[in-house]
Amino acid sequence: MERSPPSSAYGQACTHCYKAKCRCVRTRSGETCERCLRLNKRCEPTETVRRRNNHNVHNPQASSVSDRRIARLEDKMENLLSVMQSFIGSARASSSGHASLVTPASTTLNFGEAPVFGTSSTATASPNPEPIYAAHQYLSPPTGQPDAQLDFFRARMLPSFPFLDLGPAMTIGYLRQHRPFLLHTIHTVTTLSNQARLARTEEFKRTLFNSAFSNAESSIDLLLGVLTYLAWSTDPFLGGADLVSRLMVLAISLVYDLRLFKPSSLDAQLMMAITQGRADGNGPDLTETPYALLERQRAVLACFFLSSNISSHLGRQDALRWTPHMADALRVIEITEACPSDRLFVSQIRLQLLKQRADDLRRQDEGGIGTDAAAGSAPGLLYLKTLRRQLHELQSSFSPDLQNMDILNTQAQYVELYINQTGYSISHEPLPPEAGILMGNRTGPLGFQRLECLWRSVENIKSWLDSFYSIPCARLIGQPFHFWSQMILSVTLLKYLSTLKDPDWDCQAVRNTVHLISTMDSVLQRLELSCREPELQCDDHLLKYLSKLISRCRGWAEARLNVVPQTSLDTHGELHHIPDLDQMGWLQSMDLGDDQWFEDALGMPKTFY
Repeated sequence: MERSPPSSAYGQACTHCYKAKCRCVRTRSGETCERCLRLNKRCEPTETVRRRNNHNVHNPQASSVSDRRIARLEDKMENLLSVMQSFIGSARASSSGHASLVTPASTTLNFGEAPVFGTSSTATASPNPEPIYAAHQYLSPPTGQPDAQLDFFRARMLPSFPFLDLGPAMTIGYLRQHRPFLLHTIHTVTTLSNQARLARTEEFKRTLFNSAFSNAESSIDLLLGVLTYLAWSTDPFLGGADLVSRLMVLAISLVYDLRLFKPSSLDAQLMMAITQGRADGNGPDLTETPYALLERQRAVLACFFLSSNISSHLGRQDALRWTPHMADALRVIEITEACPSDRLFVSQIRLQLLKQRADDLRRQDEGGIGTDAAAGSAPGLLYLKTLRRQLHELQSSFSPDLQNMDILNTQAQYVELYINQTGYSISHEPLPPEAGILMGNRTGPLGFQRLECLWRSVENIKSWLDSFYSIPCARLIGQPFHFWSQMILSVTLLKYLSTLKDPDWDCQAVRNTVHLISTMDSVLQRLELSCREPELQCDDHLLKYLSKLISRCRGWAEARLNVVPQTSLDTHGELHHIPDLDQMGWLQSMDLGDDQWFEDALGMPKTFY
């Protein structure tokens, strides 16, 4: 009977076995150990442990407190570096050259470095490769040819919401090999014609269904693809609100499956490391590269951002809960600045977090009316005042040389608009019974707090529009869904503020500050100029539909502000209150491609309001 190879001597275990606290059994050649050979890992001795043990053998008196402290620090540094530094996983070589493979790295990869892409005929397959999804050849050009849609997405769309790091080194070959679903989604959202996008969207849904449901797969590629589709989706404006809400729920479930909202427990990680030689498959990989780590952190933050916006726009689900782990991820991205656009992305997340806190306060306030609600409104108003102060401090911290500063300013003004509208909603004031006014409908004379919130909203809308006008027309083409949602809600709220019937409210002062019809004319002009851009050689793109909406709304406003006498406004549905921004039912049924929707929405004021 052959004897099994002996274990390594004490202190001579390789790096991987030492970290996993596993028995290190050398192969007969002595060049590697059986565990590293089985897991396809490079077997390296633990130099620091060996030196420390040899030092103690020859110098027994050297085991001082300081030496033990140094040893502990070395162990901690090795464990930390195992997360921050690793080899870039090799990929399968392709004889036809269809993919650019990742070459093994022998040097440390810093956070500021992108993965190195190249070809290697001797590269070995990664032990845990990403699932490869079937993609039709028509979705991307053959290898070696430029991808105009990928370039358009990278240059014209991603800078407005940079949650992906797609530097020049991130070639189409690498995406086709490692992020095929993301690449598929990029080609879908960069198809600007609505009719042409339908076919790609159907393929997107089939691939997603087979991967996420039929095969029950959860991968970072799936998550990034879904987030990209949601960020630049046109469905909420074209009768597809149901699809968007379901995709948002799916994205949140993928975040939970991938354990991105919080790390796996230490016990789970140790058990997986001991039994299988790797970390928890549903948690952060202890050997993942810094690039992959930042990719996952950006993904969970983007999911929070999008879920918060979609929750406000459609009102169908809550936003992803903010966790301390997500706060840590935000700090890591802010400190490392591995991607030039990370500063903008971090600022966008911090702004959205303030908006979400205001939304959480409003939800807590719902359910009570009358005296009880009024009694609880004072702490809420103080909290909103704190949020407003934090928002102004955050705005003052923005660097003047920050790219896409106009995009960031529009978001900041919208966040303050949301805070002010939240203050209007929760600042109920009890009225005497003889007033004969039902507080459930929030009618009656405005109090000082509500009056202040509404006038601040007028100023926010004006500032948002000023930032909107400063954006070049060419850049309007690639703006994400939440940008256009902000425009629609700002114009809608301006309509309410321009026609609000209340003895304490001066509608004429609103019109003198931001005139409703003039504003719509200016917005229409910007949209029409953008439609002349060479990329928009079709008549069914999103900007055409948005122009149609603003044009119809302008006709409604002109009929009521210029033609109808001021004394008869009450007969045309003017209300005494303003609804919450996420409780406008017509937004959830919006279909700008259906004329019947316009007739139902604009022909019936109570529906449009």
